[in-house]
Amino acid sequence: MLESNHAAVEAGGWPCPRDARRARVVRRRGMTLIEVLVASVLLGVGVSGLMLTAALGMRNQQRTEQRGAALYLANEKLAEIETIGSRMWSLTNPTSGAEARGGIEYLWSTEVSPLTEGELSEVRVEVSWQGRGTAGGAVELETLLNDYGSQATAKPPDEQEGSAMDVKGHSRERR
Repeated sequence: MLESNHAAVEAGGWPCPRDARRARVVRRRGMTLIEVLVASVLLGVGVSGLMLTAALGMRNQQRTEQRGAALYLANEKLAEIETIGSRMWSLTNPTSGAEARGGIEYLWSTEVSPLTEGELSEVRVEVSWQGRGTAGGAVELETLLNDYGSQATAKPPDEQEGSAMDVKGHSRERR
């Protein structure tokens, strides 16, 4: 009978039902223990890699936010020096200090060095910090400022001889 079934299958016919049941039993087999272990290891490696990548991304985001806050603080100090004038700043303001932003303490220091030519001053602002859970850092901004408009000895326009201020703050000639 087996031979006749094989002959029928080879001739393009249908096998007997008993051989079909046996073939289905073979196809129903699940994964072997080795296949399950290999799949588990691959899944574990993939998930741990994704978690490490996420942690690295969060740490880089923290560093970027801290560096951005430090640059913003340094830029604010440069703007203050430019507004007041570098010579006046060095006479009236502290050259260093601390400021907390976002739970991090930023230490800043300024250095104003007058140059020998004209009214130029070299201005340097440095901001450093020690981060939470990350390494700290430092940023430094440096520029040249012209101090021609904010001389410490200059009188305000309303006190200068030969001029007066009108109600709107415009200067006009005294007669």
